[in-house]
Amino acid sequence: MVQSVAIRKEVRQVVKGRRPKAVVAPTRKDRSDAVRTKLLNLLTDLKSGGFAACLPPPEVVKLINDPVHDPKRGWIGHVEEPLGIFLQRVSVESNLIQRPPFDHAIDPIYRRLIRDFIAGAAMPESKIAALRKAEGLKAESLDARDIYYSIIDGLQRLYCYGLALLLVWRREALVNEGLITKEAWEYFRIPVKDTGDATAATEALLGRTMRYEIFYNIDLGDLLHYMVTFNTAQRRMSLAVQLEIMQGPLIQELENAGIPIWRDIGASPGSKRPRDKFAASELVVAIQAFVTSMHHVSAAAEAERFLDQNQGYLDNVGDIGDVERTLKRITIDLHKEITRVYASDPFKRSILSGNATFLQSLAAACGYIRTRMDMKALDGALDRLMVELGKSTDDPLGLDTYIQALSTITTSRGKAMRSLVYETFLRFFNGTTIGLDWEDTARQITGK
Repeated sequence: MVQSVAIRKEVRQVVKGRRPKAVVAPTRKDRSDAVRTKLLNLLTDLKSGGFAACLPPPEVVKLINDPVHDPKRGWIGHVEEPLGIFLQRVSVESNLIQRPPFDHAIDPIYRRLIRDFIAGAAMPESKIAALRKAEGLKAESLDARDIYYSIIDGLQRLYCYGLALLLVWRREALVNEGLITKEAWEYFRIPVKDTGDATAATEALLGRTMRYEIFYNIDLGDLLHYMVTFNTAQRRMSLAVQLEIMQGPLIQELENAGIPIWRDIGASPGSKRPRDKFAASELVVAIQAFVTSMHHVSAAAEAERFLDQNQGYLDNVGDIGDVERTLKRITIDLHKEITRVYASDPFKRSILSGNATFLQSLAAACGYIRTRMDMKALDGALDRLMVELGKSTDDPLGLDTYIQALSTITTSRGKAMRSLVYETFLRFFNGTTIGLDWEDTARQITGK
């Protein structure tokens, strides 16, 4: 009995002296996601936190001087109003079609901007668009009832303003909430404490005068043009991001149709595209390939085409119903069946979603059938492809042969690879071949 008590005592001592497990610090992606969520709910949290008086409903925008006329695109005016009003006009949620956000609290430039803003520095003007909710209508004046606002330039500053508010209000608690690092708090600690009482400092910040330019009597196409022009002028944007911005309405149409889309815009740092989702920018290029029946389409050419003054954001798309119907068949029906058949092979399983060349060339072949015949003929061709996938074989599309055929192409690989996929599908759709004859197409391309 004495021995049993001694053993229990020893166990208790061991447990008592055991070191607690280390708490895993949030990753950069975790912090970015947490900050975004916090900023999406910032106004609600501020109101419930006792700052409702600093957040009265916004009235009609009042310009501080006469607007400037842009002879190509509407009017531009200048506005000054409290931060509390500005934050109610624009939001992070409705302005994610710009560069992906990042960890502003550790970025050397933006953390300085946050610190200076807290200390009272004036900020550069943002650029805001006033648009009508009614499709096809412009906000000819700023007193229209159905106006909504979109940031043309200044999304990162909007993040900084939100973080500044959280810092003066919540202070060191942001570290415990996983929104900023301890090192970041040390950087902000003194200027934040210099603001005095947290409640009074937050109220003062919400009352801080903000300056911005407002663009109105413009349509969505003008907004996208301004957005690309201003953002690209400051820092070169990737072609993927440019295409997502310029073809935002079209991408939204496809997303509403149920197509699994991945947007580079708004993705948190460190995020990777899931293999079963289609990059929005690659779909834009595939759509142009479908509409023109041309497999040699490039992202750079598409971006340049849009920036041409004679091109609108949905020009040359044709019947949007045909585009949506075809893309749904490729990215949902066909993709789902390929995923099932090639479930054990990651490369083959994502041959459509992970291979822009394959997707683009297949779309061009579909476009050829639709243009030279009609949508009924295209549906029949895609039905035949689905039948091939239903056959009891390990490789119904002959993708092993496709990979071998690629190895025989040694010159002008990008162009030849697109031709290989395009010509092989086109010959199958036309009934020239019974199946997908990759080898024969490769021989015709290389002459070997």
